[in-house]
Amino acid sequence: MMELIIIAVLGFAPIDSYNQGNKLYQDGNYPAAIEAYRNALEKVSSPYLFYNLGNAYFRNGQIGKAIVNYRRAYFLEPRDADINNNLVYARNYRVDKILTGRGPIERYLYIFFHWFSNSESFWFSIVSFGLLSLFISFYILSRKGKILIFVFISGFVFFYLLLSFSLWQNEKNTLPAVVVVPEVSALSGPGDEFKQILLLHDGTEVLIKDKRNDFVLVQLPGGAGGWLNKEALEKIY
Repeated sequence: MMELIIIAVLGFAPIDSYNQGNKLYQDGNYPAAIEAYRNALEKVSSPYLFYNLGNAYFRNGQIGKAIVNYRRAYFLEPRDADINNNLVYARNYRVDKILTGRGPIERYLYIFFHWFSNSESFWFSIVSFGLLSLFISFYILSRKGKILIFVFISGFVFFYLLLSFSLWQNEKNTLPAVVVVPEVSALSGPGDEFKQILLLHDGTEVLIKDKRNDFVLVQLPGGAGGWLNKEALEKIY
């Protein structure tokens, strides 16, 4: 089923690179498969291409790069079980995995408000706002109490989708990134002469807070952080 969806989404131009990537992946040539998937992504953005690229990176032992591409796939298709499962699976291989865990309630709320993707939330909120306006107009003209039910339902759906879209935008604006090198020192300032305060490993997820020359200030979920060489990171969005 996923194969048919991919063909429908990609069209014929990038499908050659996609098929080539799949063959190389099945042959165990993961570096070449990565290159083929990356070539396909230059022509089209697809959650399934990001997913396959994440799989190739994971098989190649690049946990950080795998997480980056699983999260890009999740951004486009958050309800896909394979994408979710592989993202969780890859995170379990991180040395610093304890730093980004969510509690059960926080995880449930995150899934609830990210059920629809960023683009789905945007377009559905416009449609629901149109319906809300229509039902309010009908009620004002007719004064029929039954129409209020539709006003409340469409209003709830509209505000839920608006909040969902706002959360996606907020997540993008926080500049999430992932450590994509085996090991990197977090320093007390933007330069190699500063003192090491943390040691981060491949796959650690951070937020970028500042940038100076070749260094970026990052923050971990617990609030700790430091300055990293920008080459050690890859931004999600």
